[in-house]
Amino acid sequence: MTIEHPLKLNYALASKRALSGAGIALLLLAVILLIVGEIESWVYIPIITTSIGGACSGLLYYLVHDFLFKGHKYTKLISIFCGFCFLFIFWLSLVFALAQVGLWD
Repeated sequence: MTIEHPLKLNYALASKRALSGAGIALLLLAVILLIVGEIESWVYIPIITTSIGGACSGLLYYLVHDFLFKGHKYTKLISIFCGFCFLFIFWLSLVFALAQVGLWD
C-alpha cells in the first residue's frame, strides 16, 4: 500500500524558477560589482551566497505563485509580493556574504 500526496509538484518548473532566480541575483550582483569596479578574491563568497538566495527565492515564487495560488484572481498582487520577497532575500544573502568577508559591520 502506498500513500500518495494529493498535491503534485512540477519539478521541471520548480528548477526553472530556481535557476531564473539565481540568474537574476547574479545579474544584480554583477551590476553592484561593476559599480564598485574592483574584483578581488573576496567576490566568490557573495557570488555563491547570492545565487543560493536567488534560487531559494525562485523556489518561493514557484510555491506561492504557481503552486499554492494557481488560477487565483489576484495574480498581479501575488507577483508583486514575490518580487518584494526576492529583493528582501537577495539583500539578506548579500549582507550575510559581506559580513562573512568582513566588509559589513
